[in-house]
Amino acid sequence: MNKNAVIPAVRGFKDLEKAIAAPSDTIFLLEGEIIHLRNIVESVKKNKKKIYLHMDLIKGIKEDEASIHFLAKEIKVDGIISTRTSSLLFAKKYGLTTVQRGFLLDSHSLKTVVNTAINCKPDYIELLPSFSYPKLRHIKEETGTEVILGGFIDRTDELPMLFEAGAIAVSTSRPALWNWSKDSIN
Repeated sequence: MNKNAVIPAVRGFKDLEKAIAAPSDTIFLLEGEIIHLRNIVESVKKNKKKIYLHMDLIKGIKEDEASIHFLAKEIKVDGIISTRTSSLLFAKKYGLTTVQRGFLLDSHSLKTVVNTAINCKPDYIELLPSFSYPKLRHIKEETGTEVILGGFIDRTDELPMLFEAGAIAVSTSRPALWNWSKDSIN
């Protein structure tokens, strides 16, 4: 995953072409149905990009080992995004990159995100909402895991602050932000 990347978070076919044209080497697929996955993944990979599926939001896929095995071996996704420890552990078993998605609401949810990451050792933690960025350094220190920020990222002028807080990348479903680069702030 490229440092300071804006990762397109795609909800189906509508914005897929824009996401493929964006500079990020990674795309997050947040919604869709199993029937369309093969075509989406092939299209993304044909353009030399990686695709991570949000296991909790794709219709027709369960968070069980058989589904993740199928996604890894037949659909050939690059990674899995999930809030569920079991999905992340199965994904690691099949060689997929793992993104633990966590929502910060209070100190209890902060502890849950940290403890889950310590136990399942994801490759990345996606922390939502993005305005919880003041807790990012604490999470990185406790877990040793790079953090992606997502949710409520509306404007390009918010991006430098999120990267300065220590985010390796941000994810957003706003196509207007997908072509941002660190060089564009000058």
